[in-house]
Formats: sequence, C-alpha cells, structure tokens
Amino acid sequence: MTIPYDDRPGGRQPAPRRRTLTAWLVGLATASGLATAATVAPAVIMTGAAANSVADYWDALPSTLPIEPVPQRSTILAADGSTIATFYSENRVELPLAQIAPIARRAVVAVEDDRFYEHGGVDLRGTLRALVNNAGDGGRQGGSTLTQQYVKNVLLNNAETAQDRARATETTITRKAQEAKLAAALNRSMSKDDILQGYLNIAYYGDGAYGIGTAAQHFFSVPASRLTLTQAALLAGLVQNPYGYNPMVHPDQALKRRNVVLARMRDTGVITAQEAAQAQRAPLGLKPSEAANGCTASRYPFYCQWVRDSLERDTTFGATPAQRRRFMNSGLTIRTALQPKLADQAQRSADEALGRDNQFAAGVAVVQPGTGHVVAFAQNRSFGLGQGRTNQIYPALTAFQPGSTFKPVTYAAALEGGFPVNGVQDAPARYRPEKLSYPPGGYRNSMAADAGRLTAGQALARSSNTWFVMLEEKVGVPKVVQMANRLGMTLPADKIGADEGSTTLGTHDASPIQVASVYASFAAHGKVCKPVGIVSITGADGKPRKAPDPQCHQEIRPGIADAVTAGLAETVDGPDPYRTGKRLSIGRPVAGKTGTMDGNASVWFAGYTPQLATAVWVGDPRGGQKYPINSVRLYGRRIGSVFGSTAAGPIWQDAMRSMHEGLPVQGFAPVGPAELAGTHAVMPDVRGLGRDQAVRVLQDSGFDVTLAPTAAGPDPLRPKDVVAAQTPAPGTAVGLSGKATITLSAGSDLTVRLPDVP
Repeated sequence: MTIPYDDRPGGRQPAPRRRTLTAWLVGLATASGLATAATVAPAVIMTGAAANSVADYWDALPSTLPIEPVPQRSTILAADGSTIATFYSENRVELPLAQIAPIARRAVVAVEDDRFYEHGGVDLRGTLRALVNNAGDGGRQGGSTLTQQYVKNVLLNNAETAQDRARATETTITRKAQEAKLAAALNRSMSKDDILQGYLNIAYYGDGAYGIGTAAQHFFSVPASRLTLTQAALLAGLVQNPYGYNPMVHPDQALKRRNVVLARMRDTGVITAQEAAQAQRAPLGLKPSEAANGCTASRYPFYCQWVRDSLERDTTFGATPAQRRRFMNSGLTIRTALQPKLADQAQRSADEALGRDNQFAAGVAVVQPGTGHVVAFAQNRSFGLGQGRTNQIYPALTAFQPGSTFKPVTYAAALEGGFPVNGVQDAPARYRPEKLSYPPGGYRNSMAADAGRLTAGQALARSSNTWFVMLEEKVGVPKVVQMANRLGMTLPADKIGADEGSTTLGTHDASPIQVASVYASFAAHGKVCKPVGIVSITGADGKPRKAPDPQCHQEIRPGIADAVTAGLAETVDGPDPYRTGKRLSIGRPVAGKTGTMDGNASVWFAGYTPQLATAVWVGDPRGGQKYPINSVRLYGRRIGSVFGSTAAGPIWQDAMRSMHEGLPVQGFAPVGPAELAGTHAVMPDVRGLGRDQAVRVLQDSGFDVTLAPTAAGPDPLRPKDVVAAQTPAPGTAVGLSGKATITLSAGSDLTVRLPDVP
C-alpha cells in the first residue's frame, strides 16, 4: 500500500491525516511484532523523509496507560455490621478471574478476539480482514482486540471531564493509533489473564450492569462462577451493543445475538456443533434481580444521606469533588456509628408523638459522650421528594435557634472565668443591662418564679432569662461565643457584637447534632469530640482508608463540666417545684434543659446521662418566625401550651427511656471543691523558674499557659529559657482555669511546644 505525499509546493511530508493513517498501519505492524516502525515505514511510504516522520509520529504517541480503579458498589454498615445501604455510580462488583466461569471467559474470547492468546495486543491480521470486509458489502466488522477494547474502556474510566470522555470514544485514526500503541505496551506489562480479567470487570453489559459479576446477578441472579453456556453466550454478546441487545428491552435481538455467539464458539472449537445446536434452541432464561442503590432504599435514609454528604464534601476523601466521587465509588465498606436499636427507638418516639403528616417536624440527634459517635437520629418525615417527604436532614441542619438550651454554655464560660458553683444572683423580672443591647422594655422572664435570688441550679431549672443575661454581662459576650465554638458549635464569632445580649438566649442557629454534642461534652467531663457518623473505611482491597477523626480532646477542665452537669441535673429531678422538666424523669440520673424560642418559633429539650446525650428540636421547617408553634397535635391530641417541656420534652423522655433499657444505671460525678471555691484561686509567682518548671506549677494551679510572642530584653544576669515576667501578676485573685502568659528571657526558644496539661 502506498500513501501519496502532500504535493503542495515545498511539501515533503505526508499530509497530516495521511501521515496519521500511515502511522496507524505502521503501528499495527509494529505492535503485532512483524517489524519496527523504522523498518516498516519505508516499505509503506517508499521515501526516507516520510518514513522518519511516520516513525517519529508513532514514537511520540503515549505508551503508558494509567489504570485507575473502576467504579464499584460501596456499602454503608451500621455499628453492628448490618447493611444500611449500598450505592454506586456504576453497578459493579469486581471479581478475580478465578471467580468467573471458564465458559464465560471462552465465550468472550471466541466472539470478540479469538486470537487473543496469540497476538501481541494488536492483531494485524484481524484488522486487515475487517478493513477488507468493511470495504465491501459484508457488513461491519470490528478490528479491535480485547486488549484494545480494554484500553478504550480504561481511558473512558479515567476521564474526569466531558471533553476527556469525548476524546476516549471519538472515531478517529489518531485515537486508534494511540489505542494500538497502548495495547501493545499493555500486552508487554500484563499477562493475558490479567488483561482478560480487567476487560470482564470494566465492560458494560447494559441495563445498568457493569462488569460480568454484576451482569450475571442482574440478568440471571447467579454468581459469575456459575454461569451456564447459554447465559455466558448472552452476556458475551451484550458487550458489542449493550442497548440494542438488552434482553430486558429487546429479547428477540438478544436471542439472535446470543445464537451468533454460540455459532462463533462452535466455529472456534470452544463447543461442539451438537452443543451449539442444543443451546441455540434454549430460551433466554432470564431471572432478573435489581441491586438497591442509594439511600432511598435504606431503612435509615436520612442517616445514610448524612454519611454520603460527608463523603462528598469532606476533603479527607479528596481535594476536589471529582476525587471524592471517585473515592466514594471505589468499592468501599463504610462502617458507621449508627446503632440500629437506638435509631429504631428514636424514630418510633418521633413518629408516635407527631406522626409523619404533622405540620411540625421533630429532629432527634443522639451522641455517645466521649467518642463523637452519632449513634442515632430521627425525624418524623419520609425520605425523598413529593408531598410529605423531604431530603433535608433536620438533625444535621444548622438552621434552628437553640433557645435556652444554650444557657449552659454561658454557665460554663462563667465557671471558667471564676463564677462559683454556689454563687447567687438576684434576677429581676425585667432587666436592661448597662453594657449589652436589649429589646424594648428589656429582657423578661416567662414566669414570675424565674425572678428573685437564684442559684445557678435554680436558674437553669427555671430557665431564668434575666439571670443568664446578667451572668453573660459579667463574663462578656465574646467569651460566651468562644466557649460555644470550643464545645462544638459554629457561631459566627466575627459577626456577633460584643454587646449582643441575646446571645445567651440561643438566638444563633445550631443543629440538633451540635446541641447534642455540646451536652455530650458535659457528660464526658469536658472532653469535646467532633460529631462523626463514619467510624472506619475499608477499601475494595481489604485495606483501611482514612476516616474522619472526631479529634477528641480535653477542652474544659473536668470540674467545670461536672459543675454544669450538677446544675442541669436540677431541671428534671431536682427539688425546685418550679423546674421546667419535672415531668420528664426517665427513672435514672439525667441532666437536661428546656428551650423555647421567643414567639414559639421552635421548642427544644436536650439532656444526657453518662452514656447518651440527646437533643430534640420541634418546629416548622419552613421557618419558625413565620410559622410559630401556637398549638401542635401531639400523641393524637392538640395541645395549646407549647414549650420545650410539653412538645420536645416528651419525645426526648420516650426516646431516652427506651434507649437506656438494659443499660446500667450510672450517676454523675460530684462537683469538686475547686469549682465550689470559685474565684479564690491565686496566681503563683513563677518568675525566675525554668520554662518547663514554671509551666508545671501554673498548670497544677489550674491555669492554661501560653508563651508571650516576644522575649524579654537582654539581661546579662538572667540565663535563657527562664521566666522573666508573667501576666496576671503574682498574687492576683483570678478565676478557675484562668489564662497565664509567661514572658521568657532573652535568647529563649519561643517555638518550643509547652507540656500538655496533665
């Protein structure tokens, strides 16, 4: 075959398209092992300059094929190992060749590439035969080998953009030349069986089934290892045209194609003529089955979707959305913290209280203290689109003002600042703070009993607004906001003014998970953990993958948290006759708090035992200010007095009582003497001590220590790495867990990490 030159003036090289076609033919011969590009090109072109150009063109084509993992089903498991859901972008279960029936392997080779085990990845004989046939009227024949088809599928699998996908499937000689070279290179680096295994797992078989393992289950409900002759022939025939030969849609065409495959198997000696004839008379024998995909089919759809959202958004799983999508569809086994028994009980409590068709919704979140594990959540809605359904995950939605459930945060900030546990404030019925903003007429309480001379426990039990605004004024709004975020909320600190007095009343949005996590921190003696649903991830290869870290750490001192717990314990089982949670006992020690937003925009109850912390929000998800809860149908009857204790509280009580069945009764730790003492701590004098010794003295006295950013001035009498000055000054009366800053002597190492708090 001779390819003419470009005969334009000065043209000495083949025209670009002709040169590409020449390179393709040269490449076929080269890849087939018949010659090299340098020796075969002169025979085709008949001119040295053109031959060099073609050889250079062939050599310049890519020869390395990066093989990315193919998309596979990923599975979400509950804490007990039961399946919550499976999901996939491509329904595929990757199999080793040993788990694919030999007859299925031979069927594919017979119909797609009967010289597969003989050629070098590119079959020049088969390609030329197809060219001759296609030039006549013998119908279309494909010249691509199984290896070339595998290359094409790999390139398509690797594509991350629509442009990449278009390049991987375009019908150009350039792509065919590149495909041929990659196939030849692949044939040298992989065994034939490995290539066949890759092809069988990556190929699309139609009707949403990717890979022969999934296709066998989908069309016949059998594992690929048990495929029969007729089943194998049908699947082998589907790959050429997965849509046109889909037996679910075009059974007649599928039957004809299957029989063509059987005939080809007969002609290549895979089966006998008698076996072929008998198989061709058999019906399709379909026994279809459908693999569940996604959260809609899950028993716990909202939790499932929350986990999927984490996989899609958390940069732990990839820097870009494309990387995260590839990761989550790579055959993962994702074990979660969800405990089915607790989740079922929480769901039952929400449904029995409000029903699925109630205007008002409930969001229930349950967190295990000290771990960050979100072990259950529920909402009285069905998952999906349409009337009465939603895709919004209320327990995880940071869109609800927490109301008075926020007040313990202010109390924690006050305790850390030195307010004594047994401290008393005289709360007025109305209060206009001097340093903070306030609404017209000032802050006021819900009941007359909320005013007066109250301890912290009484103020929490009665939910006195003026008492906590007074406390916030003493502590400072910034410290309250800082404490909230330290405990796990996400308040916009830069947007909350230092005089915003309503902050302590819970006017900034939070989610039920966040509120439950804050309360779990109190239950865990001040250990704060980031709430997580995913506990561990295992890849398709059985090896662990990186999972979200709850980042558990001691954020506030145990005594502070235990003091908050002591105050919150008075809400349900305390002695105060005016306590808001007096009807919410669950028969064991609990600490909790009601929450009712101004105008009944929403109501809450949050509370905990040492084992579980649960927050319940009830409101109209369309917006509480526009759709307040003036009355609600609860447990089949309408109630008009809607508070945290009357709407959210009963759901919390029912859920917590049932979730604790079988768990041992545990009490809370007593409040230590240091917290009872309040502001009586005194700053010790550590000037002149070595850095580490000074840090230990301050930490033992209950202070958090930081280094000043600059060292003291030069002093020839003072060695380096000793304390030159400190703030506050020695002997100063300061609050519990106060901050101490030490200034080191000149020449000290200011980058050193200070010892951790023991």
